[in-house]
Amino acid sequence: MQGDTLKDINITALNAEFSAAHPGVTVDLQEQTWTDYGTKVTTGLADTSGAGPDVLELGNTQVAQFAGAGALATLNASDFDNSATWLGGLKESSTYNGKLIAVPYYAGVRVGIYRTDLATRSGVDPASFTSLDALQAGAVKMMAGQPDSYSGLYFPSQYWYEGLSFIWDAGGDVATQAGDGKWTGALDSAASRAGLTRLKAFVGATSRGGDGQTEANDALVMAQEQAAMFIDASWKPGAVIDPKSGNPKLTGKIGVFAVPGAKPGTVMPQFLGGSDVAINGRTPQMDLAKAYTRMLTGQKYQAVLASKGYIANSSSFKPKAGDATAAVVVKAASTGRFIPNSKNWSKVEDGNVLQNMFDDILSGAKSVDDASKEASDKVTALLNG
Repeated sequence: MQGDTLKDINITALNAEFSAAHPGVTVDLQEQTWTDYGTKVTTGLADTSGAGPDVLELGNTQVAQFAGAGALATLNASDFDNSATWLGGLKESSTYNGKLIAVPYYAGVRVGIYRTDLATRSGVDPASFTSLDALQAGAVKMMAGQPDSYSGLYFPSQYWYEGLSFIWDAGGDVATQAGDGKWTGALDSAASRAGLTRLKAFVGATSRGGDGQTEANDALVMAQEQAAMFIDASWKPGAVIDPKSGNPKLTGKIGVFAVPGAKPGTVMPQFLGGSDVAINGRTPQMDLAKAYTRMLTGQKYQAVLASKGYIANSSSFKPKAGDATAAVVVKAASTGRFIPNSKNWSKVEDGNVLQNMFDDILSGAKSVDDASKEASDKVTALLNG
């Protein structure tokens, strides 16, 4: 996909190395944007002439959709480097109906982001955030003396990615799958409801002004000095201090931490986003496609990504000594979880099922029991549709 990843992994050198190892073979790299990418992939994979793409980068929530259509090749994990230590969330997204249909590429994860100067001024040490209660106490302390609209930890009500973390932390889940492949919504289970109840209490104590909002503008809220903390992707500190859209005066005043779980000493499970690499099941160049995938996701070039601050596909890659941010990111990634691996998951996202449930609960429009039952029933229907 178009972006910094291709540059950072040194794709030009990788392609040259691949061509040198396979005389007469030239890599035709076609960079894409995420806009309408799903439609382009659908068209390319449907081409029976062999002219479609051989190897594809897919967002990890897209893999099941194309695997369910029978469009991707089945792979053997033993053919690829570090398969025994692939990150759990990426491995899960690369597996469909018990078969490996993609190879983990790289991951993204959410962390706690905070104002270091405000923490110091408030006498709050993020090292003390060893439990959710401790984080909540710190957030409340950082709200002291601020306007009523100020958030200790800004948490928008439609933030389903992080809302799921509270459900997972309590032992709940979005849905469960039976042996016959049927899905059953689990948002209304006792464990899920416990997580939702804890989330409501946490947000009620720490966040202001987030009703009806997504996480899209959370960095801006901090940049406008309306929040001491928020939770989002590990690259979001850069958005806070961006010279054009953020507040460069906060440069050097932003830190990160791994979000703690309710149980002291634990890290809250986080949705593990990222990309996987899949192979067109129709490709006439299957051996070459596997070889290219092996190189792209293998030890050498994953090490390159890791050295640039990315979360590589395996837990065997350790953060550089002295890189505190990287250490936090790797710690958070170790808890990585994934959404139900169903070809119909896009229906749940497109229908805003989770966004609406969290919004109803956090805004007070509906009770935890009513909102979770409604959402769980919808998940069941959509995943089995």
